[in-house]
Amino acid sequence: MQDVNIFENHGLKYGYSLHGLTHEELNSIIPHYFVEKEFFISLYLAMNGGYFLEGAFIYRDIFYKTLSCDYNLLEVESFYYIPCKANSESDYLLSITKVLELRKKYYPELIDFFKSHFPFAADAGGNDFWININSGSIDYIRWESDINNVIEVSPNFLDFCNNLSPKRRKS
Repeated sequence: MQDVNIFENHGLKYGYSLHGLTHEELNSIIPHYFVEKEFFISLYLAMNGGYFLEGAFIYRDIFYKTLSCDYNLLEVESFYYIPCKANSESDYLLSITKVLELRKKYYPELIDFFKSHFPFAADAGGNDFWININSGSIDYIRWESDINNVIEVSPNFLDFCNNLSPKRRKS
């Protein structure tokens, strides 16, 4: 099993996590199996959501061939939390359930996408990272551009977390 201190181990400063989430509460919100769900569960039970205090970055070209016109560098500001009895609200974070509710309300044309994905993180612009429950891949949508242009970021949640970096590459 992957170490749940993964962010600390990579030099990422992570805070404002909520605590008290139970396995039953997590599975009631996210009942679907997906690739690397075991790691997702262990991470969320240890730190339910959180904010990258000094930033976090991921490069798509670690996993995929990208062109110069493609999105490659993506910033990750925070992970959404899962509401639970111990913590149903946060002053710093949005919940997975609230984000999904808002996206469904404002983007009804993406209803099929929402049936097979759930949001777990965001960048500073409010664009979401999603887990595809069919493939386990991590996808990204920039809401201010073509919302039908779903960008695949990494093969799965564990690879995504393992490849977050506290700094941008040097040019």
